Amino acid sequence: MTDQQTSDAQEPMRQRLAELKRDYQRGEAQLQRLMQDETATRDGLLRASGAIRILEEILSPADPDQAARPDGVAPSPGPGARGTSVP
Repeated sequence: MTDQQTSDAQEPMRQRLAELKRDYQRGEAQLQRLMQDETATRDGLLRASGAIRILEEILSPADPDQAARPDGVAPSPGPGARGTSVP
């Protein structure tokens, strides 16, 4: 084989190599974007989780007596309750 024939035979391989390198670069760029999206999604979930926890703590009654009234106001002690005087 002459040098020209060898060069001609290698040309399709060179083209394929260039194509594969472009595909590889596109894949790396896509993977980078996906990793950034994953990080942003995890951060968002963490913020939402924290906000949910705080709101649940704020909205949950601290005193079981508060749960008895839908407005969250604790019922007043009845007559004869400790610490109260009966008129």
